[in-house]
Amino acid sequence: MLRGWLQRRRAAKRADALVQRVLSAGEREQLRRDGFLELQSPSVSGRRYRIPRRGSPVAVLEPTGRVIYLCLQPEAPVPPQELLIVHKLLLEGAEDAYWQRANRVGRAMGRGAGRRLL
Repeated sequence: MLRGWLQRRRAAKRADALVQRVLSAGEREQLRRDGFLELQSPSVSGRRYRIPRRGSPVAVLEPTGRVIYLCLQPEAPVPPQELLIVHKLLLEGAEDAYWQRANRVGRAMGRGAGRRLL
């Protein structure tokens, strides 16, 4: 039991270090302040992604005001901070592949529907 706790603790420390290396100071501040990291879509003008601190689901804010929730999980468990980085890097570098693999979760909702990430 103690061994499992130590392994999870080491994984969390590595994930925290990764967040420090990958995110800018402004992105880390936004994550601390808002509880999510917001990215602009590299391919669709006006589309924004909000990645929550725990990594999933990702809210897609379309330019029309429509909100879609996407879930994409790795095969093996990773610390939540690391999952946030995975989403960020995939959305910035392979947005089309991300959309092909991600599951839509929940219902698509319009603007002002009272969701935490809106």
